[in-house]
Amino acid sequence: VSLEAGPHVYGCLVCGKFFRGKGRHTPAYTHSVDEGHYVYVHLSKGTFHCLPDDYEIQDPSLSDISAALHPTFTRAEILHLDHNTGLARDLFGRRYLPGYVGLNNLHKTDCVNAIVQALVHVRPLRDFFLQRTHQDVTIETTSHKKKSNANKPPHRMSHLALCFGELVRKIWSDKRFKSHVDPHMLIQAISESSKKRFRVGLQAEAGEFLAWFLNMLHIGLGGSRKPGSSIIYQCFQGKVEVTTQQRKLKSDETPVTSESTENGANAQNDAMSSPDNDEIEETTTETTFLQLTLDIPEKPLFRDDDGGLVIPQEPLVTVLKKFDGMTFSDALSKSGVAQRKRYTLRELPPYLILHLARFKVNRYSMEKNPTI
Repeated sequence: VSLEAGPHVYGCLVCGKFFRGKGRHTPAYTHSVDEGHYVYVHLSKGTFHCLPDDYEIQDPSLSDISAALHPTFTRAEILHLDHNTGLARDLFGRRYLPGYVGLNNLHKTDCVNAIVQALVHVRPLRDFFLQRTHQDVTIETTSHKKKSNANKPPHRMSHLALCFGELVRKIWSDKRFKSHVDPHMLIQAISESSKKRFRVGLQAEAGEFLAWFLNMLHIGLGGSRKPGSSIIYQCFQGKVEVTTQQRKLKSDETPVTSESTENGANAQNDAMSSPDNDEIEETTTETTFLQLTLDIPEKPLFRDDDGGLVIPQEPLVTVLKKFDGMTFSDALSKSGVAQRKRYTLRELPPYLILHLARFKVNRYSMEKNPTI
């Protein structure tokens, strides 16, 4: 009601409104006196209080509210999740299967919902967050510790990681009051962490959001540059070897920039493809990835015989040739020099994310490639 943030926010269990504080002259205290609503729940601790008398209520009949507000899971329940076929029932009698519930669209946040629905079904990631509770704000990092770091204090989880963990537990809970989940807290945490780059009312591109989200979760869980230093790296990190070929620049040459003429770029491409040119230097580097970006072939420019634009279809194997270790693809360096790159997969992660680069921004708008 007061729109003031803080650690102590209470929900009225009679009318469902949220108030800050419970001391004298606070909004919750005033509401209890004016409306005669006496029972409140602390939204972060999950404790129940009677106002205006201000004492804590401990009653088994309120346990279903605690289970819906902050679900918890035992190790046996987590092991049984993938074999569960029994449907749970919400307050309205509707049946639902835990883990397969809808998320509210808060106006153009369907991209975030799709990514969350995919991530909550990655078993190691899901189990990692289900083993925790809303009170676990610290975590033991899983990095390769040296003896000097043996007494290092546990890492404090970021607000984004805490909100994501809370949402994972609600999606897999069989004690829901409703058969869908509201991702409001996670969306707000994403908007705050991304400095409103991803927010309500702004359509985002799924591949771009996923790359940012996985990186922020990795940092929020105390991850470092070392392989396997967080549950994110353990699930999604792989290795790829990149071989780059480019023509050596002579001392009197300047790199091609975005303002260069088309003839200059074509001349560099001709030089790269010329077999007589021995001025080509080749460098090989090994890098890690969390998702593989696949280039989709361009749609045809001309109509077919019947006068319609046929949406082309490509086998996934053809698109994956980019990473076969033999095929070269053309690229431009940051300085504008024409390059040829070859990608060789060295280590695959347990869960491989393929990102189809479907959107391309030109000078005026964003183009979508419809190729299937």
